Amino acid sequence: MSKLVYFSFEQFCETVNLPGDRVQYIVELGILTPKGEQPEEWQFDADMLSTARRAQQLHRQLEVDWPGVALALQLLEQIDNLKSENQQLRQRLARFIDEL
Repeated sequence: MSKLVYFSFEQFCETVNLPGDRVQYIVELGILTPKGEQPEEWQFDADMLSTARRAQQLHRQLEVDWPGVALALQLLEQIDNLKSENQQLRQRLARFIDEL
């Protein structure tokens, strides 16, 4: 069983190379959802590192503002969910056809 790794607010900011106020802003937008109530208590898991990096990439390379990044990430997540659901349905259909 693997142990989950969490980063404090300061560690997270340093790791993703973002200033604290920017991290607070993207938390407010819902891009990141750390555990804890206040920044001093926030704990970020490893998945949030990749989310933050993906958000930075969208912001920097495509020059999307942060609210736009939040929307883009939501839409990308929905696409991933739909792809997964589509794959499951295709597998069920293939089994159904095989049974005929």
